[in-house]
Amino acid sequence: MENIKERRIGFEQLGNIYAKAASVKTEQVFINGVNCYWLTPENPAANKIIIYLHGGAFVAGSILSHESMVSHFAEKLQAKVLFVDYALAPEKPFPAALNDTINVYTALLENYPGYEIDAIGDSAGGGLIVSLTGELLKRHLQLPQAAVLISPWVSLACNNPSYQENREKDPVLVAERVRNSAAAYIGDTPIETASPENVLLSAFPPVLIMVGTNEILLDDSINFYNMVKKIQPNTTLTIYENQNHVWPLANIDGEASKKLLNQVQTFLTGINLIIQ
Repeated sequence: MENIKERRIGFEQLGNIYAKAASVKTEQVFINGVNCYWLTPENPAANKIIIYLHGGAFVAGSILSHESMVSHFAEKLQAKVLFVDYALAPEKPFPAALNDTINVYTALLENYPGYEIDAIGDSAGGGLIVSLTGELLKRHLQLPQAAVLISPWVSLACNNPSYQENREKDPVLVAERVRNSAAAYIGDTPIETASPENVLLSAFPPVLIMVGTNEILLDDSINFYNMVKKIQPNTTLTIYENQNHVWPLANIDGEASKKLLNQVQTFLTGINLIIQ
């Protein structure tokens, strides 16, 4: 069995690859009992919040792994970003991470009435946005105004053809480790309940999905796009050539990362103009 502590420490080293955006301030807060961090640029847009859900296969990930990358999102989008430090498996399996996310999101609805709330998630965080949306629909609560999914992990069955087709091309994810993480997250819950791909969706926010051609999770994005576009016409899938899983984590200054940031900015700005 893999040493989870060592894995988390290794994953957190991703946050040391490049510097955070110098103009962005990070502040720790507790919202509805959940540890979170505000990342605030110098001149944030008024009445706008972006909730950020990190990747790490539901077993790793924290502000240490993601602060640098998310700070560049905050700077580029000129918006306050709330990073949610949700509970991790195996200590706290499903639905702990989802419950933390719901508790934070409902607090934002209550404490920031009239605010535009967007959601961005990478990898497991992208899957969490799908699960969050399903739960909000059950509770008849306001959905995020828009969603951005970066290399989302949507199917915890981990058996899409791209697992085999891209196993030699994906330098980031190893199928066996992904499956072990899925088992840790699911715990004693039936996969039909825990896996985001099984969430019943009657609606979904306008959504931008971005994934690299090298990923074993490529089919997760393609399959989710094909499903969600039937209920949300404003659905965009962009497949980035020769990119790896959540590529901005490794290099925020690369051309593909700059293109991603620009695409996210254009997408969210466009949604805001439509709403207004």
